[in-house]
Amino acid sequence: MRRALEIDEANYGLDHPGVATDLNNLAALLQTTNRLAKAEPLIGRAFVIFLASLGLDQPNTQTILSNYRKMLQDEGFS
Repeated sequence: MRRALEIDEANYGLDHPGVATDLNNLAALLQTTNRLAKAEPLIGRAFVIFLASLGLDQPNTQTILSNYRKMLQDEGFS
């Protein structure tokens, strides 16, 4: 997943929605393996990319936001 992220960043740029998808997927893997501190910045970056490029009402942005909220809850934030 990290390699896919590197390739997409090189091909599409750092702020492309495809990169955001890669970030979300990697964050989900890290979250599943209880590495929340490493996952949180990735999903946060994914959310910012989707928000800036697609807007808040876009389904992918809403999915990332939901994932981000869940992760923060798992970390003990309300």
